[in-house]
Amino acid sequence: MTLQGIAVSPGVAVGPVFRLEPEELGVREAEIETCDLDHEMQAFRDALDLARHDLTTIRNGIATELGEDAAAIYDAHLLILDDPEMIKAVESGVRDRRRNAAWVFQGVMGSVAARFDNIDDEYLRERRSDILDCERRVLRYLLGSGRRSLGVKTPAIIVAHDLGPSEVAMLPRDKVLAFVLEVGGRTSHGAIVARGRGIPAVMSVKGALHAVKAGDHAAVDGFAGTVEVNPDAARAVVYQRRLERLRLQAGSLQAMLEQPAVTLDGRRIELAANLELPGDAPRAVEAGADGIGLFRTEFFYLNRVDRPSEEEQYGAYREVTETMAGRPVIFRTMDLGGDKVASYLGVTHETNPFLGLRGIRLALASPEMFRTQIRAIYRASAHGKVRMMFPMVSSVEELLRALELRDRVLSELKRDHVPHDPAVETGIMIETPSAVWMADELAKHSAFFSIGSNDLIQYTLAMDRDNERLAHLYEPLDPAVLRSIRHTVDAAHAAGRWVGVCGEMAGDPHTAALLVGLGVDELSVSCYDLPRVKAAIRSIRADAVRAVAKQALASASAAPVRALVRERIDALMPSYLALEREPEAENGPGATLVTAAARAEKAKPERATQSPTRRMPKPETRPAEKPAAKGPARRAR
Repeated sequence: MTLQGIAVSPGVAVGPVFRLEPEELGVREAEIETCDLDHEMQAFRDALDLARHDLTTIRNGIATELGEDAAAIYDAHLLILDDPEMIKAVESGVRDRRRNAAWVFQGVMGSVAARFDNIDDEYLRERRSDILDCERRVLRYLLGSGRRSLGVKTPAIIVAHDLGPSEVAMLPRDKVLAFVLEVGGRTSHGAIVARGRGIPAVMSVKGALHAVKAGDHAAVDGFAGTVEVNPDAARAVVYQRRLERLRLQAGSLQAMLEQPAVTLDGRRIELAANLELPGDAPRAVEAGADGIGLFRTEFFYLNRVDRPSEEEQYGAYREVTETMAGRPVIFRTMDLGGDKVASYLGVTHETNPFLGLRGIRLALASPEMFRTQIRAIYRASAHGKVRMMFPMVSSVEELLRALELRDRVLSELKRDHVPHDPAVETGIMIETPSAVWMADELAKHSAFFSIGSNDLIQYTLAMDRDNERLAHLYEPLDPAVLRSIRHTVDAAHAAGRWVGVCGEMAGDPHTAALLVGLGVDELSVSCYDLPRVKAAIRSIRADAVRAVAKQALASASAAPVRALVRERIDALMPSYLALEREPEAENGPGATLVTAAARAEKAKPERATQSPTRRMPKPETRPAEKPAAKGPARRAR
């Protein structure tokens, strides 16, 4: 039996199942006598103190294991327990209604959690689990049960309905092979902790607890989001091979961390990392990144009630810039809207938010907030090599308006003698068909292009990549997508500009090789994928993949392109990156080739789970923005 869920933490695990039954916290309403009210109030305060002590211990442990940035999750939980409005509501309920603290507290927390149920934004919706995690911890003490013991004695795959982030943090790493949950998603704090601790995990697996029983075995694929219950002998062999390949891959990739991403015939590809939190920057260095090709800044704007200040943003951007120690950092300005909406922006409901006020449109509609961010980015440029790019640009007019605002900020900084680099390169993301076909005009005003393949695919093919019924139409190898990329590259190179790709296409070693054949100059991927893509680039010849790309561009559909990738590009890959052959089909004419990365194209996590320890030498940077030239701007190496 195979169960499908959401891949939230990469890795493969095979082993016995440990069913973690849902926790039953039987809270019943009870009337409190007047003489016992003070005792009930003190019991509530004691429960809060004990819960705070637990969370502080967990927080400090995670800070030691994963760093202060990961520990900030538990700072948020401590703030929930210290919320004066919550405490006042519970104490009032106990005194005024003369009801037991557990019943009143559960009602208050349940009311708060319910507000998150219908929020469209996934990141904010997942904060409901944080509320419930805090609720359960306090209720255990109010009910006299204390801390929850998971009872895992031997290495196993945990299957549960839900695990809060504090529970994930307490999982014994040597006893947990992976975990599978019936609820949750990629942006839940439990998922973030799992990725940080290197625990393979799949969430939102409907009916997982009913599908397994004591004595079962399971195979978890944290790349593709699948769980196989009691796999047969042939499938068990597949997973054992996967585990062996991952072990081989880890050793081989570690050995090339200090090597550049250069093809066998000498073409250098700049290989950068995608990041979303300042605390992740050291991982990019450890993974051997040439720089940061995409720093997502919208997380400063979400999960809060007010706008981030200039000083707050400047501090974060400076931290990342200094950590990268001269390697270039590209800050993407706020890409809000669509599925990422901050409540304080006052954005009204849109029937189709992905075609509405998002990206650069929303930024231009909020000029003061946009101006504040640009100032913070430029101030950070005084501390290292900084670049800036605008998301979702669909016309020359939008770009010119954004550049006009940027220039006003530059004039203010110069006038006020604020330290900054006036030569910060400004580029744009190419994510819409209109930007593709106006690339020649956009290149006149942009220092570089970064192709966001995820959105470009869905807008080019007119399909919602988050719609499960349309998942089969989400095809990165569709010739329409490949031709759009090639057209963009040609237009940019004709104007002397370089082109990168920062979507999930860049993170798959096989499609990354095809992108090199299409003429892309830079690839920006997750820290986990970066060493694998580097290994792929160092195993190919640029002229060979150019020939494959030429054939792919002439194809009429994605099927022959996939065949080309299997037959021509896979043959160039090192053994640990080669596509897998299912044993039951091995040596047969219809043998099926599969790769975990390809199956997980739409489900790959953003954060790294492996942290190699050696640093790449500091690369030289690209030259400053130049006027249009006959060929692509060459970068010093």
